[in-house]
Amino acid sequence: MIAQQIPTRIQGMPVLWSEPRMQPWTAAPPIDTRVRRRAPGGLIIDLDDTLYPREHFVLSGLAAVARHVARTCDVPMEEAFQTMSRARTTGQRGREFQALCRAYKLPVALVPELVSVFREHRPSLWLAADVVETLQALRQQGWRIAVLTNGLPSVQASKVAALDLARLVDHVLYAEQYAPGGKPAPAAFQAAVARLGLPAEWCLVVGDDPVNDIQGARRAGLRAVQVMRSGVAERHHADALIDAFADLPPVAASLIEQATVAVA
Repeated sequence: MIAQQIPTRIQGMPVLWSEPRMQPWTAAPPIDTRVRRRAPGGLIIDLDDTLYPREHFVLSGLAAVARHVARTCDVPMEEAFQTMSRARTTGQRGREFQALCRAYKLPVALVPELVSVFREHRPSLWLAADVVETLQALRQQGWRIAVLTNGLPSVQASKVAALDLARLVDHVLYAEQYAPGGKPAPAAFQAAVARLGLPAEWCLVVGDDPVNDIQGARRAGLRAVQVMRSGVAERHHADALIDAFADLPPVAASLIEQATVAVA
């Protein structure tokens, strides 16, 4: 099913000022405490299976391949899609195109062409409403946000464009451009910290993968929040666990507060 993208227009926060009135006097906190509490933190956020389900991209790609073989090989489009989807759920994950060729007696030599169609298609993706609202709220609260994603940069860039992430985050980094293989290499995380322009102790990594995101963050000296997903029980010493991305704001604020108090 192709859903309409959710509008992701960011609403700016108005700056309000009014003449001060007489209020009961209270002692002001020390200056360094006030600075710590007002300073923004940085979030380094994974893309696939953190901000949206990667399976949506896969199904979008399989639909593109089905359209392609319908045009070029006279294979019924709906049947082609169902054949690949069925292969994916019956132990042939990663070999969907081979299954398609077998079912319709297409030459196996066609597989590289189908891989290219899959990788180069314009995906139909969207962010859930609660993810959009959470990203907007985080930026309004002063967080600086960088998306750090593994995978072929050209493929990941098509996902970023389809999700309209440029209007919701400050930076997007493709990890393979900073380290061979991308995450969990520390260099990828260090590049994200540098782009945010904040001390490392004020930055958090948010992701679902216990190795690429969580273990990678720890190796880079960063704290991490793991978004739990079905089938993944490992936590690799994440500093916090959340069940959904929408749960992030209070957890992130608490971790940053702990870190800034500890280094004061």
